[in-house]
Amino acid sequence: MLPARTTVLIVGAGPSGLAAAVSLLQQGCHDVLIVDSVDGDGRLMSSRAIVLHAATLEALETIGCAESLVNMGLKKTDVELYTGDGLFMQMSFGLLDSYTRYPYGLIVSQYSTERVLEERLEEMGLKVQRPYKLVSLDDGANEGFVATFASGEKVNANYVIGADGAKSTVRKMVKVGYTDPSTKPYGGKGIQAVTGDITLKTPLPLLKEEVIVRSLRENYFISFPVPKSPWPESYDHLKDGIFRIAFFIPDGYDTPPPSPSIEYFQKHLDKLRPLDFDSKDLQPFQIDEVLWSTRFKVQAAIADKFFVRIRSPGQEDTCRVVFLVGDAAHTHPPVGGQGMNLGLRDAIGLGPVIVKHMEMCASGAQEADKIMEDYASSRRARAMNTIDFTKRTMTWLFSLESSRWFRSISWMVKLAMSIPVINRMWPWRASGLGNR
Repeated sequence: MLPARTTVLIVGAGPSGLAAAVSLLQQGCHDVLIVDSVDGDGRLMSSRAIVLHAATLEALETIGCAESLVNMGLKKTDVELYTGDGLFMQMSFGLLDSYTRYPYGLIVSQYSTERVLEERLEEMGLKVQRPYKLVSLDDGANEGFVATFASGEKVNANYVIGADGAKSTVRKMVKVGYTDPSTKPYGGKGIQAVTGDITLKTPLPLLKEEVIVRSLRENYFISFPVPKSPWPESYDHLKDGIFRIAFFIPDGYDTPPPSPSIEYFQKHLDKLRPLDFDSKDLQPFQIDEVLWSTRFKVQAAIADKFFVRIRSPGQEDTCRVVFLVGDAAHTHPPVGGQGMNLGLRDAIGLGPVIVKHMEMCASGAQEADKIMEDYASSRRARAMNTIDFTKRTMTWLFSLESSRWFRSISWMVKLAMSIPVINRMWPWRASGLGNR
């Protein structure tokens, strides 16, 4: 049963919602309710993200969650980029060692990240309430917001954090738009992608412990090694040799099924031949088992605003605030593993801002709102930077094999990337250190 009232209601208990809750409790705000529409088992089927970057690990360290994740993840300093001619370049996060304690990408499943955050939350005395689906969010004037759930229960709250994903109910309820900020194309014709965790019938020398990216004509293929999970209920708890793979499904193909089968993956891999280089080193890519899979649209979108303040005539000082974080606020192409990372940084930074807003509201809501507006503006600017970065990266990956002009100067690019200061540019952007 849900309480009738709370100061802060967090809708969505994915990484961003959980991180926001931990951050609030750490700042001394304990009147918090966090709900999620998915039960515990459903999380295993919705876990997509797989990498944590340096800036995110630094943020997680401030709420006491980084060490556990580092201990269970795989530290990967290098990303190997291949074209049809073989290894094109190696981009190294190790070049960031003078800027951060975490000069690597940490390969760890979204499910593990959520479990670590939730355990930290429970240590602090708060449990996620499941499954509760928000169906309406109304202005209750002096009573704050009135959140109504599918169960029929109602909760009054002064602050609502929308962490309920790209199809956010909270965002829709406060009538905030959500569109691609740019009509610029971002490489290739594919608008859909598939991803899955697989095992192989026969080990492949190339697919061992490295992060592999293969540029293909109007497509690309990526592979990550998946670490063993410490959670017994997870499919990757006992198995070795699991790889997360992903690639696009170009226009002209049928819409992928919600959970692509082994036959579906194998059919497309046989066409793509991602590990064949100039037909000289043919390596059969035979899948043994698909442990988990999904499809998704490759798109970018951003909320028109992240912060909404509801004011009714005569009740200007009554605090009714909505803040959007994570996918509810922004989505972008998956290259570079930016989605979960940016959402976690949104959420962890929000805790102290909300607590400060509460303190300032006593002396005037309009003055207090300025700090929320400033934080929302800064997070939206970072989301815009991330959308631009991921679109540019996608365009570049497609150009490696699809553009004759780019192929003709590829030797120059390869030479330039051998210079450390230039090689460091992409890892610096991907790490989030320049876009905290």
